Amino acid sequence: MPNSIVPVPSVRPFPSANDPACRKWAVERAKRTIDVAEALGTKLIVLWLAREGTYIRESKNAIEAHRWLLEAVNAMLEYDSQIEIAIEPKPNEPTDMAYLPTIGHALAFAHQTADPQRVGGLIETAHALLAGLDPSDEMAFALSAGKLFSVHLNDQNGLKYDQDKSFGAANLRVAFNQVRVLELADYAATGRYVGLDVKAMRTQKADVACKHLSNSRAIFLQLVEKVRSFPHDAAAQLTAARDYEELEMLVLGHLMGNHRS
Repeated sequence: MPNSIVPVPSVRPFPSANDPACRKWAVERAKRTIDVAEALGTKLIVLWLAREGTYIRESKNAIEAHRWLLEAVNAMLEYDSQIEIAIEPKPNEPTDMAYLPTIGHALAFAHQTADPQRVGGLIETAHALLAGLDPSDEMAFALSAGKLFSVHLNDQNGLKYDQDKSFGAANLRVAFNQVRVLELADYAATGRYVGLDVKAMRTQKADVACKHLSNSRAIFLQLVEKVRSFPHDAAAQLTAARDYEELEMLVLGHLMGNHRS
């Protein structure tokens, strides 16, 4: 995967507000984000819509709200003909249930825009887990459509608040499968970037406060090697024989350093 760092501006507007003035402000704020992206030399805009929703369903017409979202994205596409928009779905927090909560919603929405080729998705591990979904399957869905514009790797312990734990810290096998699906798609060859959206642990000393970044990168690179050294022929034979219990043990043994064949 690429090692260089590229700035990716993120916009968190509120284009589904009931107040027309708020919606207008949100679009103008999004346009300023595009200006920043141009100044930074990048064309990818991350659109995180977790604030788009409501705590009180009866306070909004959700049908109209989705149309307002579409108008806002189309205004962004019209403002700059070069930008790409990566919708980052999240099912909840800060709203209890957000609009466009999964990559399926995001890509269906992208298809309705004025230029669907420039609208795709960004999948964050924790956000998929918060929706009760497997991140690798979410990635696979987007990859099958050529719509995985970026990835934010981290980890999550259950269906709780967005924890942004170091990648692989809570469930190493889930992390392994995310790396595996990216390798299956030869994602590095696309030139797209894999990012780390992780938080430092609280109450640490300052000189170790950034280890969540180096640890996550180290785990990712080790899992790349685990994916590449996986005994694929043995797995294919077990799959053909429908010996799934043995396949399970093959995977677990590989992750634990047992090189059984």
